[in-house]
Amino acid sequence: MGNDVEYYQVAMTILSEETKKREFGSLEAIRDNFPKTVLTMDRFNLGNFGGIRVVNVIDWMLGR
Repeated sequence: MGNDVEYYQVAMTILSEETKKREFGSLEAIRDNFPKTVLTMDRFNLGNFGGIRVVNVIDWMLGR
């Protein structure tokens, strides 16, 4: 194991703007360059938003 730092935020869904703001807000407040990821059960609206990756949690657990 190394000293690599990664940040994860987990949410059932981030379909509503209110939820998206809340889930992204905590990661946006961290002012460093380590990877930041939101894990969700959503199957769409995935990708990279302002440097924060959004990944389906099942895909993440399966290493996809």
